[in-house]
Amino acid sequence: MSKSQFTILTDKGVSVVTSPHARQEIQVLNEAGSSNRTFAYSPNGDFLAVVLETNVTIYNARNLEAADNIVNTIDYKGVIEVDFSPSGTYISTWARYVPKGANDAEQPRNMHVYKVVDGTLIASFSQKAQNNWKLQWVQSEALFARLSATEVHFHSPTAELSAGKNLPVAGRIAGETLTSFSISPNKTGKTFAAVFSKEKNGIPGSVKLYDLEKAATASGPACVSTRTLFNADSVDFMWNNDGSSILVHTHTDVDKSNQSYYGKSTLHHLTTVGPHYTTQIIDLTNPVHSISWSPNSKEYIVLHGAMPSKCTLFTVNSADAAAPSKAIYEFPPAARNTVTYSPHGRLILTAGFGNLAGDFSVWDRADFKELCTVRAANASSAQWCPDGRHILTSTIYRRLKVDNGVRIFHHSGVLVATMDARELYGVDWRNDENGKWPMKRGLSAKPEGIQDAEAIKRATVQPTAGKYVPPHLRGKTGAAAVSSITKAREAQLKPQGPIGVIAPLTAAAPQKPTLVGQPPAEDKVLSKAALKNLKKRENKKKTDGDETPSRPATSSTPAAPVVPAFIPVDADSKMIEIEKKVKTLQKKLKQISDIKKKKDAGETLELTQIQKMEGEAALLKEMAELNLQLSA
Repeated sequence: MSKSQFTILTDKGVSVVTSPHARQEIQVLNEAGSSNRTFAYSPNGDFLAVVLETNVTIYNARNLEAADNIVNTIDYKGVIEVDFSPSGTYISTWARYVPKGANDAEQPRNMHVYKVVDGTLIASFSQKAQNNWKLQWVQSEALFARLSATEVHFHSPTAELSAGKNLPVAGRIAGETLTSFSISPNKTGKTFAAVFSKEKNGIPGSVKLYDLEKAATASGPACVSTRTLFNADSVDFMWNNDGSSILVHTHTDVDKSNQSYYGKSTLHHLTTVGPHYTTQIIDLTNPVHSISWSPNSKEYIVLHGAMPSKCTLFTVNSADAAAPSKAIYEFPPAARNTVTYSPHGRLILTAGFGNLAGDFSVWDRADFKELCTVRAANASSAQWCPDGRHILTSTIYRRLKVDNGVRIFHHSGVLVATMDARELYGVDWRNDENGKWPMKRGLSAKPEGIQDAEAIKRATVQPTAGKYVPPHLRGKTGAAAVSSITKAREAQLKPQGPIGVIAPLTAAAPQKPTLVGQPPAEDKVLSKAALKNLKKRENKKKTDGDETPSRPATSSTPAAPVVPAFIPVDADSKMIEIEKKVKTLQKKLKQISDIKKKKDAGETLELTQIQKMEGEAALLKEMAELNLQLSA
């Protein structure tokens, strides 16, 4: 079984923590005196790059205990950020841009691409802005792309440098107002690029999808779909896992309708599978806080609207031209601004960070049951562990100057580990494939958790600030000061659950989740007279029913739509199939056991029953093999 691992960067240096929720193994890579700046894991989890003031050190992340754990060292001063290619073959670095001096022959180059294993320089570019500096690679690493002015340039990392040490441009996508782009995963057999162009001189903006099959040829990328955008100043691209769909979240700096101080946002859904549908998701209210795709690529969740925000689950059906995206489920409103699926897609985390209290809830996608609500005091972010069973919350120094550290919770809400730091600058899990953490029979049992009461208090109890008092009433006492605080404000100051680790699910009744399209239930309190009249009418109906044939009751209430069942990711489908086979074998063995009892009682058996008894040995052998696979 693979061990989970995460890295933290603090004022004391860079440390790697292995098996944090079980037996912690902490390994310090660099002390504070080494001037650590940042770190990054490769997408496949093989390498860990630590950025120092004078160089970039690349470690073997899967064998850090070894004496020769350093893969390579890139001697380049002033690096601020690093990033790996999809398979970890290449690493790119970005340093602060220095303008061209009077004695410089050419523009300084502050972004470089190296081979990880031997440090060979592949390419160098001038990149002024730190925003969007990272290269975007196709999954095979045959091409990478970068934004140059208002064009997307494609390069081959294996091409030879020119005499001026420039990497030739293999292809390009041009646009007068092109400002951002994103390359899709390649699990459908094809790779696409989504490109955004801003509105200019009355010409609306747009998002275009390009097929990159011929990106490095003379014909260039082919545009297969276009979505016109009005009032969009910037966009966020979110691809699903297999690259068959993309969500485009648009933003405007100013809301011309004056309904929102933070501008206006919309959400659009585009598909890469022919005939390439494009549509706007209209079942949303501003602002859109967070969006998360399920790992199965067939559904996504959106947090939207004023606090308490709404949480809506959408399903994707690329074959439906009228509604490629359809809202199917509504979670209860809560003070949440972050949503994310677990790596297996079985659990859903909704959380409120930033200017919210730090509460988070875990939901079971299989039956939409709320497993827990946790108060993670002062938390600024949350990440799922690759095992899909644990959640890491962190308080970063740039967000809060006190109570820095990480907390690890089990999905049942139990606090299993804590690590405090005077100044915490960054934390990240090492990536692992789902196949190394198979989702076995349902959810894992609730662990014991840590027993340190003081540690639990620091992790879950937030100091109360007391009631808000307006400035003109501060220092006053009596009814005047009390009446100035409205009931709505008092309710807003109350926590989502009791201060502690887990809020009991039987506590104060929150608003119930509803299926989209289902009418709300009506709860009417009838008076005594109304109840008496209702009873008379029911008795009269019974009397009339004895004389006249009854008619079938009709209802104008539409039937609630059926919510699709939980669809696991491909890595877990094999385990579920095995569990189905085990249940089938258990039924057959139970039937054989009943037949044996009949035989012992002296009953005459039929030929089919005798044949079932003869096959018992084969069934037991198959059952043993399946149990071995489940326990692996």
